[in-house]
Amino acid sequence: MNTCYRRLFMSALTAALAAIGGIGAASDDVVPAPSSSLRVGSYNIRTMHADKRNENAWRLRKNDLISLMRRLDYDVVGLQESFPAQSAYITNSLPDYALIGSIDGAEVKKGVTSPICYRMSRIEPLKSGAFWLSTTPDAPGGDTWDSSPHSRLCVWALMKDRATGKVFCFINTHTDHVGKIARHEGIKLIMQRMDGFVPSGTPVVFTGDHNCVETEEAAKEAAKRLKDSLFLTESPAKGPWRTYNGRNWRATEISAVDALKMSVKKRNVFKKFGGLRVDYIYVSDGVRVLDYAVDASSRPGGVKLYPSDHFPLVATIEFN
Repeated sequence: MNTCYRRLFMSALTAALAAIGGIGAASDDVVPAPSSSLRVGSYNIRTMHADKRNENAWRLRKNDLISLMRRLDYDVVGLQESFPAQSAYITNSLPDYALIGSIDGAEVKKGVTSPICYRMSRIEPLKSGAFWLSTTPDAPGGDTWDSSPHSRLCVWALMKDRATGKVFCFINTHTDHVGKIARHEGIKLIMQRMDGFVPSGTPVVFTGDHNCVETEEAAKEAAKRLKDSLFLTESPAKGPWRTYNGRNWRATEISAVDALKMSVKKRNVFKKFGGLRVDYIYVSDGVRVLDYAVDASSRPGGVKLYPSDHFPLVATIEFN
């Protein structure tokens, strides 16, 4: 069954069951989105080159990560640290999905990757591109300010929603984890370049592991043009405040709802939260955010482990 019709059918079925006193969706299930909405997100899946000799090795967690992605039911999601073999595993395991994001073999040459993963039955890519977060955006090797040795990319795609015919631009990146200047300059470059690849009036979704908290200059730069979906959600945010878990297990999480009641300074303290909120879904004017969640699911089997060192983000959006 076509994805949008399946969602519409499931929504109608759930409503009908509720109306006659039947059983609705289980609390742990993902509620199917209406066909006019899209499920978008961001997920740093953790490179396969790390943790090879411990319980967080990719070969041990990859099936759990796929199960989580399947349950989150993304229409479009920005991935970070998805290296070629990981990307291939994702698309082989989830055959209705494809990825956009290679630039001259950057994943192999420079060890960087931030692909956009989309559901082919729902999304039609129209045009795409990528550029380096450096002083030479269109070629590797430029100055990357105070960054680590790892070069970073921004990937963008103009996409059409097959269900509604609406066109939008999806942008994804992974800014540097070391240099504050590099993060700021990288986000500034993306905001400047948007005018070149986003047609006037086209709604924008900007995702990524930005390696910064909301008080940092990089986040403030993004907020000059776009809005954080957490602050726009029309229903209470679900899940924890932190998005980076650092493989630091917590039996209970401080929720985003409770964290938002704290001062900005207090909710951005690493030690208190065992991690920080550094992953984002930004949207432009013309985008409604119906709901927003950070999924802190652990791997099954009672082990105190997560599928990645970041939690996935998901938001249900509609274009006005």
